[in-house]
Amino acid sequence: MYFAECISVGVMRTNIDSIIKTALKRGASDIYLFPQRRGYRLRIRYPEGIETLAEVVATERATVWINLLKYRAGMNLSEHRRVQQGAVYLDAAHCYLRLSAAGDFQDSESMVIRLIAAVPPVTASGEAGMQLLQQLAEQRGLLTVCGPTGAGKTTLLYQLAQRLADERIVMTIEDPVEITEPQFLQLQVNVAAGMTYASLLKATLRHRPDVVIIGELRDAETARAACEAALAGRIVMATVHTKSPQDVPLRLIGMGVPAELVYGALAVSAQVRLQFGQ
Repeated sequence: MYFAECISVGVMRTNIDSIIKTALKRGASDIYLFPQRRGYRLRIRYPEGIETLAEVVATERATVWINLLKYRAGMNLSEHRRVQQGAVYLDAAHCYLRLSAAGDFQDSESMVIRLIAAVPPVTASGEAGMQLLQQLAEQRGLLTVCGPTGAGKTTLLYQLAQRLADERIVMTIEDPVEITEPQFLQLQVNVAAGMTYASLLKATLRHRPDVVIIGELRDAETARAACEAALAGRIVMATVHTKSPQDVPLRLIGMGVPAELVYGALAVSAQVRLQFGQ
């Protein structure tokens, strides 16, 4: 709570870069700037929960922060109502930021800042679990991961893929790319350009990868293509929004993927909890 008290007292004297740097050091995943009746509320998501750093940040100060980040990310500064997304590398914190801005019902702009740091090393407590996942993944098939927001699902997949990359070609399909990894070929979804999960997956398979990471299985076409790729001998890893690993087959079947295809492709389903790897 000391950090929160310091920010609350000095928030009018600080800048958004300092807040991002300090939050990143504490393992934060998201920073929220939401408009209130008086000013803005500043909150941060950590693995252990959400912490309010300031109940009231002056509207003028919060607007400066939002416009600065939008400018850096090449977003439209004159648009304060429609949803906008952007990304920028913050040199001061050595991390990428994924930005999402949108106006509320009173046309006051909000912003969520996703902090995207480098892939952390696997801790001693998580090593045994990582070795088990690696053994299962090397048998080939579909490996799915579920868990709450901020639990580290993408981080886990990247940690595992890094171990496989020395002797294998790894490609990723994400919306958007959250972690930059030079060892991988990383593709980003762009629906407006016709680059959907499903179309990118088909294009990726023509590149003959050994390992494919899919940011999320969210539709029948992508889920079916992922299962077929797994049955064809590739290692396919993806996140799925379910309450538990046991629900993953039901979720995929519910999307419209034939049950025999799901059970034939699915190698293992894992759940990432908030304390995983800590």
